[in-house]
Amino acid sequence: MPARHLFAALSCAIALAACSSLGGHGSAPLETRLAREASAGPLTFDRATALFDNDAAFAAKLEAIEQARERLDLAYYIFADDHSSARLSQALIEAARRGVRVRILVDYFSAYPDLDRFSWLEREGGSRLQVRLYNRPTLEIIRDAAYLTTSCADVGADKAGCDDAKHTAITEHFAVDASTGRNISNRAYAGSGLFLSGLYGKHAKLMAYAVARGQAIDAEALAQTGGGADAGQIEQLKRLGKLYFKARYLGGTEGIRARLRLAFARLAFAEQINPVFDTVSAYLPLERQNDAQARRDWDYLTEFLHHKFLLADQTRLVLGGRNVENAYHMHPNPLADKYIFMDTDLAIEMGQPAPRLAASFERLWTLDSVATLDEVRSHAGNDLLVNFDVVNAAQEACDRGRDEACVDRYLDEHLLGLDARMAGIAVHHRQRLADYRERYRPAPAEDELPLDADARIHYLENLPVANGRRSYGARHDREAEAGKHIQSIWRAAFSRACAGERGIGGDIVIHNAYLFLPANVLQDLAAMLDGIRACPGVTVTVLTNSLETTDLNVVNLLAVWQLKALADHLAQAAPGADAARLRYVEYRPSTAARFSLHSKVMVFGDDVFIGSANADVRSLMMDSNNGVFVRNAPRFAHAYRARIADLVADPQRTEDRTARMGRDESELAAEMDHMVDRLLARYVGDQRLDEQQKQELKRQILATTARVYDLSRAIMRGDDDAADAFNALFKAI
Repeated sequence: MPARHLFAALSCAIALAACSSLGGHGSAPLETRLAREASAGPLTFDRATALFDNDAAFAAKLEAIEQARERLDLAYYIFADDHSSARLSQALIEAARRGVRVRILVDYFSAYPDLDRFSWLEREGGSRLQVRLYNRPTLEIIRDAAYLTTSCADVGADKAGCDDAKHTAITEHFAVDASTGRNISNRAYAGSGLFLSGLYGKHAKLMAYAVARGQAIDAEALAQTGGGADAGQIEQLKRLGKLYFKARYLGGTEGIRARLRLAFARLAFAEQINPVFDTVSAYLPLERQNDAQARRDWDYLTEFLHHKFLLADQTRLVLGGRNVENAYHMHPNPLADKYIFMDTDLAIEMGQPAPRLAASFERLWTLDSVATLDEVRSHAGNDLLVNFDVVNAAQEACDRGRDEACVDRYLDEHLLGLDARMAGIAVHHRQRLADYRERYRPAPAEDELPLDADARIHYLENLPVANGRRSYGARHDREAEAGKHIQSIWRAAFSRACAGERGIGGDIVIHNAYLFLPANVLQDLAAMLDGIRACPGVTVTVLTNSLETTDLNVVNLLAVWQLKALADHLAQAAPGADAARLRYVEYRPSTAARFSLHSKVMVFGDDVFIGSANADVRSLMMDSNNGVFVRNAPRFAHAYRARIADLVADPQRTEDRTARMGRDESELAAEMDHMVDRLLARYVGDQRLDEQQKQELKRQILATTARVYDLSRAIMRGDDDAADAFNALFKAI
């Protein structure tokens, strides 16, 4: 390749960095890449405004909903059950009742625990309001759940022939689904629905029960959809409750439960195969353990819908970093009981329909990996999950479940079907609305920034689809081929801002909540800062959360070692006059309230990205994401850089930590020890570890941080194998 010949005289490390950093990803200019990779655009607009104030952003969403006349399309990672969410939900219900078609797409992992609330929302909106869940369990995951929860007696086999009999029965049961080639199913088998309900409901006891279940459980009957549980389903719940008592107290499930809890703790430090699969595979027949497709599906189990998208009548769009939750839509107040996010949304009034934008949502809505609520209930019914407290209470009231007549009476009296549960949700919703009206007074600040009138807005997405087929992650330097268009455009924008397409460059700002750079961004950034890519006069300002302000401290735990790798790389490279300059700044904690940065904004000279994608590995390799890339916005870019400059200059709000990036390993190790203690408290919870277990976990984490450092150094030397290994290793963070 030409770059390799050009820099042949340099050291091996420098040459490798040049080859990778200036390779195929930058071969097409930014404008060409946008035309090829954007989901929609350039968008015609009458007005576009960046919204920094939480109340103002919420008001923009409500206004778009309340003024809609034909259709509303929404996609969010989090659609919480709280006060501001109740207010927005009520607006959506009222829109549906006046004839607007309302479609809401939410993430399966995030939304499943609230399945009943979304069913209630559909009922309140009538036929005009629909909710679907993104990244449903695949056929392979459902089959594994079936293997885990099928006993030898279920298939009429003794222990010697059990695995073969289970394999035959389960294969036959799912044969129709397998023949479609779509890797989805709406069927349950044995206790598969219970296991998946526990998995997506994050309920370790239910998962353990499903694995150690007894006999004669008709999970499919339990999972039937409809208005509520009939007498037969109530009886099934009672039988399940009795079996739970036996499994819990007589069946020795504590070991299973402990393994599952530890598996979730290990999600923060995932390697090639998702730890959930490592745990469940111990209970699978050999051919299932070695199933490559199943392993890959488990590996991407937590691939979230990370879009933030509200499109009204194809003419008004609100997107950015904010989910639907109090923390994003309020100022500090007693109703917001945790941190308040500082975020950035963009509200765009297009004035005329944008059919390509609408088509982008239609593509999301109709993916094979998207399930209706009825489909969710058919393959992972939630009845036992939401009644588990009743089952536990019956156990306490009835001599640890030994008095079965008492159990029957208790369950008959207290077990709730779907209709009864939705009635409770309606009461809860009305109370949330009343609390919001009575206890919160929105006060939108005039903290907004309009886009330049002649700017060009391109809508971008990362989707797990490439060439009409399901894709998994992305290979280094092949982002666009895997449908990861956001990072592909970022890379071209870095190149343009540095090299100056048509002689135009400009300072770069990375204002992002979670900074754990994927290999491609790390490689590009290092090339700009060490001078391999000529970037004279450009300052790269990074402003992100500190350990004290972040809501995801595992990111900071690993990122400090990546930053040290970058600092050590630059110290060794001794950059010259053509190199860009780095300024790394973190937020300080506020004394008045707990604020946490959640914005995802990048400024590349006169161009700007605003969206949902973080500057981390997960946003490249795992989740869906969306945003806009704005070309030719010099006034907006200048004003945004001025905002950042004011923040950086305020010692009460931020701290410049550039000089501390390369601090001594012993100091970093002490900091890490403190962070690990916080992680244990966060992820392990009431799962108590003895001192030996704690030290072993810390040893594993230390080895993980060493991998971060070593792979980051190799990436900056241009090692593509290290880049792919790094992205695969840390994609679940």
